[in-house]
Amino acid sequence: MDSRNIPVSEDILNAACEACTSLLPAKSKEKYEKTYGVFCQWREAKKVKNLDENVMMAYFYEKAKVLKASSLWSTYSMLKSTIQVNENIDISQHKKPIAFLKRQNDTYLPKKSKVLTIENVTKFLNDAPDEIFLLIKVVL
Repeated sequence: MDSRNIPVSEDILNAACEACTSLLPAKSKEKYEKTYGVFCQWREAKKVKNLDENVMMAYFYEKAKVLKASSLWSTYSMLKSTIQVNENIDISQHKKPIAFLKRQNDTYLPKKSKVLTIENVTKFLNDAPDEIFLLIKVVL
């Protein structure tokens, strides 16, 4: 007898559905669902029924006009999880959107944070006037 044709009880289906909802991070579940909702609204507005690589490319191309590369990556990550849970589609297999997101990072120039050296601190302690900076000198 083929086990694939045996109907599954409603209790099992409910338990599976409940388990699927716990796949999204509890702390940011609302943000994930909002991102997925925006994506679904975009699909409805564009009258897109199927979800394929070209649809994802078009979505991220539009988003790239208003979002930074890091925000695009977080949107991709949230959509990857929510689409997997809600539609059982693994968008991580779509190579073009990932390549597109990587290209968006090409123009990113990280800012070097300024760090005080021992020489800077020593110079401040020796040269800064006590009338203004005494409290800061004591803390240092």
